[in-house]
Amino acid sequence: MRLHPFSETGASAIVLSSENYYAADFLVAHVRVEGGAIKSILPKVFQGGEEVLLSIRDFVTIMGNRENLLYEEPSLTQYKEGAVGVKVGYEGKSYQYYPYMWVDKDFALVRGWINGFPKKMAEISMTRFHPLLDQLSVPRRGAVIGGYAVRGGSPLLRLKVELLEEVERPPSFGPTILIRDYPSEGEGEAEVLELVELKVQDLRFSDVWRGKAEVQVGGGVNDEMNYVKVLQPISGYYYRTAFKVTGTRLLRRLKWEELF
Repeated sequence: MRLHPFSETGASAIVLSSENYYAADFLVAHVRVEGGAIKSILPKVFQGGEEVLLSIRDFVTIMGNRENLLYEEPSLTQYKEGAVGVKVGYEGKSYQYYPYMWVDKDFALVRGWINGFPKKMAEISMTRFHPLLDQLSVPRRGAVIGGYAVRGGSPLLRLKVELLEEVERPPSFGPTILIRDYPSEGEGEAEVLELVELKVQDLRFSDVWRGKAEVQVGGGVNDEMNYVKVLQPISGYYYRTAFKVTGTRLLRRLKWEELF
C-alpha cells in the first residue's frame, strides 16, 4: 500500500498495510428506529432502515506484518470506536451500512476512509473488565457495562447494558456495505464514487452476552444524530470478536444523484 507521508521505506505512512487484523470488545444496543427519519441519512440505493445496531468498541489491531508495533509503539495498535450500523437491503440481500462512525486515533480514521467508513475523531470510552477487579472481573449475569462517544462539545451516543444471559452469537445484519467517495478537486482529475462490500475473513466470537439496553442519542451541528430516533431498545449485547480485513469488493460505480 502507498499512502502519505511518503518515503523510500514506507515506514512513515499513516496506514502500513491493506491487510489488517482486529480483536475487540463490543458493547451493542439493538434498537428499532423511526424509518422515515433515518432515510435522510441513507442513500437511495438502499431499502429498509428500521433496525440499528448502536455500538461502542475497544480495539487491538495489527497492520499487516507489523507485530513489532505491539511493543514498540502500542498506541498504534489500540483505538476505540463508536458506530451507528443500519440494517439495509440492496439487490435482495441484507447488509449493514454505517451512516456514522467515530474513532479516537488518526490511523484508524484514515484506514477507515480508504475502505469507505465515514469516520470522524471523537472521545470514546467503554467499561473494561480485569480479572483482579472483584466488582467486574469477567462478564457475568447482573454485570452492567457502559460506554459513550463525545465529539467536541456534543454528546453523540451513550449506551448501558445489563448482562442477563450468555448466548451463542451476537446479532448480525449481514456483510458491511460501504461507499468509497473521493471527489475530484481539479479539472481532469479522477473521481471515485463506489459501492463496495468489506472483505472479512476468520471471524470469531467469544463471551457473547445478551441483556437489557439503555440508550441515549445526542448529536451536534456537525453530527446529525437527530435522524436516529430510537423507538424501542430490542436488546443489548457484550461480546469479544476477532477478524481480518483484506480490503473491499466493488459492487458497482455510482453517481451522486443515485444517493441523495
